[in-house]
Amino acid sequence: MTNAQRRAAWHASRKAEMDPLRSDSKPEPMPSNAFCPHEAGAYYLAAVGTVGTFKMFARDLKPPVYTYGITTIRFELDPDTGKWVWFDGERNQSPRKTQDGWRLGSKRLHDTREGAEAEVQREMVKNGDRVTKVHDLPDDMAALKKIRSANHPDRNADVDQDLYQAVVEKLDRMRTATQ
Repeated sequence: MTNAQRRAAWHASRKAEMDPLRSDSKPEPMPSNAFCPHEAGAYYLAAVGTVGTFKMFARDLKPPVYTYGITTIRFELDPDTGKWVWFDGERNQSPRKTQDGWRLGSKRLHDTREGAEAEVQREMVKNGDRVTKVHDLPDDMAALKKIRSANHPDRNADVDQDLYQAVVEKLDRMRTATQ
């Protein structure tokens, strides 16, 4: 049982204690299209963003640099509305039902991390980036430099070229983001 499910059960038991007129202890039937988290509890969002902007009339036009990430989402039951919500740092968002599953805003919710990773890989292919697990790389410059030096193709013939290239690209992105 996840924390969100425990909290929901606690809120439901508190609500039952506060309402002495209700004699039956059966939960109210939920509509079939209402969101209810699965047993594992966590959902995943594939996030694709753009770092930096390019000027329209500049001489040396550079294509946008993409960043890829996977966000782990754990829903909580809002005791006031009875809806499952996720606080994104600014506001509460509730999932909505579509034909192919559940969405949070315009992004598809994935039940497993593998599904979100597959979507990230598809986006990378579409954007022309190397298909590597860039989103699994650390955000620490020192750790990235160690990975880069360990996988340098000039020093070691049996290296992961894609990993080396992904680390170089992430270091470049981090440098452009700090400037």
